[in-house]
Amino acid sequence: MFIGAHVKSSGGVWNAIANGVQIGCEAVQFFAGSPRTWAPTLYKDKDAAKFREARAASPIRFVVIHTIYLINLASAKEDFYEKSVTSLVGAVAAADHLGADAIVTHVGSHQGAGFDVGLARVQAALRRALSESEGSPVRILLENTAGAGGTMGVDFDELGAMIRAADEHPRLGLCLDTAHVFEAGFDLRTAAGLEEALTRLDAACGLDRLAMLHLNDSKTPFGSNRDRHENIGEGEIGREGFRAIVNHPAFADVPGILEVPGFDGEGPDARNVQILHELTEGGT
Repeated sequence: MFIGAHVKSSGGVWNAIANGVQIGCEAVQFFAGSPRTWAPTLYKDKDAAKFREARAASPIRFVVIHTIYLINLASAKEDFYEKSVTSLVGAVAAADHLGADAIVTHVGSHQGAGFDVGLARVQAALRRALSESEGSPVRILLENTAGAGGTMGVDFDELGAMIRAADEHPRLGLCLDTAHVFEAGFDLRTAAGLEEALTRLDAACGLDRLAMLHLNDSKTPFGSNRDRHENIGEGEIGREGFRAIVNHPAFADVPGILEVPGFDGEGPDARNVQILHELTEGGT
């Protein structure tokens, strides 16, 4: 596994690279614009070129854009749904312009209508996004959820159903959030619990769909269905749980992106990165 973090890109998108390198990252994730507004992000060619140059001169091996929080690909509200799909397509375009490897998105909630109803909406949204970005190398990664509020993707079977609904498109992949997995009922505190989760994931989706991890400890208890992140080793999963995660062969070539609060409350930091390196076999 190689370690990265969600970083700020303010002051120029190329700063995301410098901010990641500063805390010891080999991968970066960032928002393309404000995560709480619908306004699309359109990078100038010169800014995109500067980003590509900064990445090429850095140790950063993987770049991913996180879509805005507003997206709900299962919404029954037509105007909201249309904005969501447009935003998803726009995120792929922004990532393509920068030379990023992927985008990661929360799928949304069926809002009480039931998973099957939501799935039909998600199917149409993903098919459209993939079609409208045909030819792009950028992957669309679906993130699992902790399970509150009728969210789509609370377990591996739901993630697998969404992949199949989108015709098992090769550009469609998964991002697993460790806190969400734990909060949804897989006990990642032990190596045995991790193996069980991976067995279930492989059966439902195929391990080859796993493109990245969000490495977050959980502030809330096992099976709580409450999404609250904590710094590595300070939460319910704990250091030994993360020792098993960062050393598992299935994740050997997978980026692990931190989305933790940070020990100073300012987001992912060098200390969290260092803790993960210390837990890695042969780490110092």
